[in-house]
Amino acid sequence: MFKQMQILWAMLICLAGRQLASATLCETYSAIPGIPGSPGRPGSNGRDGEKGLKGEQGPPGEVEHEGDRGDKGDQGEPGHPGKVGPWGLPGSPGLPGLAGLPGPQGDAGDYKATVKSAFSASRTISSYPRREQPIRFDRIITNEKGHYENRYGRFICQVPGIYYFTYHVTSRGNLCLSVKKGRGGSRGEKVVTFCDYVQNSYQVTTGGVVLQLAANESVWLEPTEKNSLMGIEGSDSIFSGFLIFPEA
Repeated sequence: MFKQMQILWAMLICLAGRQLASATLCETYSAIPGIPGSPGRPGSNGRDGEKGLKGEQGPPGEVEHEGDRGDKGDQGEPGHPGKVGPWGLPGSPGLPGLAGLPGPQGDAGDYKATVKSAFSASRTISSYPRREQPIRFDRIITNEKGHYENRYGRFICQVPGIYYFTYHVTSRGNLCLSVKKGRGGSRGEKVVTFCDYVQNSYQVTTGGVVLQLAANESVWLEPTEKNSLMGIEGSDSIFSGFLIFPEA
């Protein structure tokens, strides 16, 4: 390195043409090769060569032996049920089906047996009836289908429809009777009230009303505080009712 620096210094002196440098020194160092230059930049890649010829086909490979099929595995456990999906939209109505064959003829109905309902009962109890209590007409005269209960003095509707109720009673003194209707053992509702007023003499009082009844509704007579109704031999008192039109 030191030697190279000496050569470089001598060359610079010769180039400057100073008198300090002798001709011998300049000639000597001009014959010495210079310092190698720095490496140049790499050159660019050359062009691709031409495509080579296709090689010969190799020998066929050997076929390996196919393995035996394994046994069937056990069935897995059932999975958890999935969530119920949302309801779909209603489908359009289908076409009407074909008409079916006519059914067999039904049994003949007993119209007369199904729509009968009528009763008439008299009172044979000598004491006056209690105020605001159903009057018992205890002796049955007619009770078609058994819809009147003489033990309680009530008619219980079994055939819904239009009915007519009437009474003819003997009294000695003032008398007021109400026709009432209701269900079961209830107090019921008053439909109509009839009154007659006399002093110490016999009289016959009558009244009637048309009612529309539903199944299990009851109808009865009930006195007010004016309750001189009688029921003795020769002075009868009766309560009657019958079906006019059954409900369609």
